[in-house]
Amino acid sequence: MLAAPTPDGEGATSVTDRSSGRGRWAAYGLAVAVALFAAVVLLPVYLGERPTGGTVTGNEALGSVAPGTGQDAAPRDLSTVTNEEMEDVVAQNPDVLDMRLALAHRYLDDGDYLAAARHYLVALDREPRNVEAQSHYGWLLMQAGEPDQAIEYVDRALAQDPRAVEALWFKANIALYGLSDPAGALTVLEQLQQRTDIEPGTRSQVETLIAEARAQGGNG
Repeated sequence: MLAAPTPDGEGATSVTDRSSGRGRWAAYGLAVAVALFAAVVLLPVYLGERPTGGTVTGNEALGSVAPGTGQDAAPRDLSTVTNEEMEDVVAQNPDVLDMRLALAHRYLDDGDYLAAARHYLVALDREPRNVEAQSHYGWLLMQAGEPDQAIEYVDRALAQDPRAVEALWFKANIALYGLSDPAGALTVLEQLQQRTDIEPGTRSQVETLIAEARAQGGNG
């Protein structure tokens, strides 16, 4: 989960264990910002329907091409797989969205927004209603300085799954830090606070952001 960006540029603690760095504000020059805007905001997002037949999981694809592994071999731990290996797997299995999204998240964690955007856009081309792709692409747009477009993508994700914790967290942060809407952020955060299915660490971060939203003028 992405950490909440703070006004002074420091990222908060990660909401989930999957990523400790995703969502931190990065300082980059004007040239990089312009390139990011062109690649992320101006690239077309296709709305074609997902091909029939479904997909296999990322680990199945990885196991099918990893050297020295047979059909009965245990799936590899993705933490031991390099970005280059994952790129090869994705190239050979272009419809395996789990692997593509895992790679996109890595690039987002590393601040390689252009590479992340490329994979999110391909995922959205293949599966326009994919909640994970929609919400994370929205978060990427937030970091590109486009909060209005960012919230649109996150809202699309929530239209598919109103209980998606990551999408709700993204929406709260976009409202608070991107749209200067602490009341809107607080509404979302209070929904998360009432959930009984989130981890204690996540709840602690939600409560911290609630305090920040109230300090910025939110109701409650």
